[in-house]
Amino acid sequence: MKKLNTFYAIMCLLVFTSCDNYLDIKPKGIQIPEFYDDYVQLLNYKTLMYADEAYVNYITDDVLLGESTLDYGRFDQAQEDERNLYTFAGGPILSSGMSDYFWENAYQRIYYFNVVINNAGDCKDASDIEKQGLIAEAKVARAFEYLKLVNVYAKHYDPQTAATDYGVPVLLSEDINASYKRNTVKEVYDQIFTDLDQAQQYIPDEPVTRYRASRQLLNGFMAKMYLYMGEYKKSNEFAIKALAGVNEIINLTGYEINPKANGMGRIYDPVTGDAYPSLYENPESIYSRSGKNMLSLSRSIYASKDLLDLYEKDLPEGSTDKRRELYYADNSFKLYNSVYKFPGKSMYVPYIEINSGFNVPDLYLILAETYARLDDKTNALKYLNLLRDKRITNHVSLQAKTAREALKLVLEERRREFALCGSIRLTDLKRLNKEPEFRKEIVHRLGDTQWVLPPDDNRYILPVPPRVLEQNPSMPVYDR
Repeated sequence: MKKLNTFYAIMCLLVFTSCDNYLDIKPKGIQIPEFYDDYVQLLNYKTLMYADEAYVNYITDDVLLGESTLDYGRFDQAQEDERNLYTFAGGPILSSGMSDYFWENAYQRIYYFNVVINNAGDCKDASDIEKQGLIAEAKVARAFEYLKLVNVYAKHYDPQTAATDYGVPVLLSEDINASYKRNTVKEVYDQIFTDLDQAQQYIPDEPVTRYRASRQLLNGFMAKMYLYMGEYKKSNEFAIKALAGVNEIINLTGYEINPKANGMGRIYDPVTGDAYPSLYENPESIYSRSGKNMLSLSRSIYASKDLLDLYEKDLPEGSTDKRRELYYADNSFKLYNSVYKFPGKSMYVPYIEINSGFNVPDLYLILAETYARLDDKTNALKYLNLLRDKRITNHVSLQAKTAREALKLVLEERRREFALCGSIRLTDLKRLNKEPEFRKEIVHRLGDTQWVLPPDDNRYILPVPPRVLEQNPSMPVYDR
């Protein structure tokens, strides 16, 4: 009972104390845990099972906002940051004093992981192996947060400029009096590699739950890191290692829209009556992190024509891309006893939990992309078609004459698979803007008004929140 009381006291201090320090993320008055079970429960704390933020989608080419004549999905109903991202506004996207939840929530989670990393080794009732296992899991989780942060708030990794490009502050201590700086992109990536390397020896082969780290996640994480860095051979090698673990893909072709559902449970298996699985039960999940506020996107946005057209591309006659059918409603949507009409538009209404962690489709698409970039067309198409076979009814395998053609098909599939899934599309846009063949100009519209974002523009980079800059006005920022 003493151990549980200690844990709940810690949680109360973490949740209910104010946050007004340098980065606006540090709870005051924390009591450091003493016992092994306290640290286990801390790693299982619900707050640590979230990641990413829905509003990042508004800067991508997947989103369309509607006019004020509509019931939902209207530009004038969007939040300040969402409107500023949608219109590609320069400068801050939030007014002074407003919270940037992506930044603040990520750094709060990092703070908790630092508590485990720096103190679990001193707990009184565990073996060295048990303690090192906790520390290793926390290091992998901390690395995951930094990979998300640096790809949203910084330029994409470029080996020629990473040592000077502004990254994000790297916090390795829970000391409220520690001084922090804005580290470079290279320094952030170096710290991620350090955490993953130090975790290797102690990370478990199998996760305790889908929300906790495993060796498969570690290998998949390394594959994604190297993909983002453009080191495709290394990315491929780690993705192959990761594939040795869980590799099940949900067969969406067996799912339909439940006519009796209102919101959650809208997508279901008509044979079993079961709704699309939660993150805790989802067999695709290698590392479950619930996308923060992702459910709020339902009925808040429409799919862009550009995205909708992509779902029809390369689709054989008589086939259906179930992602298109299940995740969007055309022209109208029924919720409870009301029908909302939006002629000519497709509203995003999946009402499922989005995994912002790491899953099997991510792994397959990393393999497909890296094989294509390594001039192995056969294997690229193999993994691409394995995924599409679970997404498209009456699927006919895609073919390509060259590995470069296969690469284009893979990148298009990444967009279909991860549309409106937080920062994934933004990161892909930023990295692909480095390649002339894939550079893209994004156009957003509202009625007759349109806004244009050129490739590789600094407005792809989210600004440091005003509340952070107010407390540290000397922090360097990107001109956007």
